[in-house]
Amino acid sequence: MEPAPTATRHRPSFGLMAWFVWVGLLLGLTGLLLPRIIAFVDFSEKAPFSLLGLFMMAELAAVLFGLTLVLQHKRAGFGFALGISLLPAPILAGLVPVALAMPAEAAAGWTTLMLPLGAAISVVLIAGLVRPATRSWFTED
Repeated sequence: MEPAPTATRHRPSFGLMAWFVWVGLLLGLTGLLLPRIIAFVDFSEKAPFSLLGLFMMAELAAVLFGLTLVLQHKRAGFGFALGISLLPAPILAGLVPVALAMPAEAAAGWTTLMLPLGAAISVVLIAGLVRPATRSWFTED
């Protein structure tokens, strides 16, 4: 009897591991802020939804689908990973003040602090994803 073929998968690179950490933090933050986002919706007959709620549900769907594709080594997962890597600035700088209903002065200070941090996180994630070691992760059609 012939032995079963061994898995040829390699370990994820540092860039991909950093992306997995970001996705985990993003899912955790979304879970923590979800009750606030739901409470933010005005359930009147005129507006049974909010733009914030629509953004969060689209973000959550994209992150979960992208994570699934990346874990399966799908080539389409690379595009999703790049797209998800662009989310730190809007999530950190824009979502948190809105979801926590910060006063205008506090929100302005928060945005001023978090926008450069979010941009820096995006640059690190994208730089890690475009490296050849990370690109070789996405092998499946």
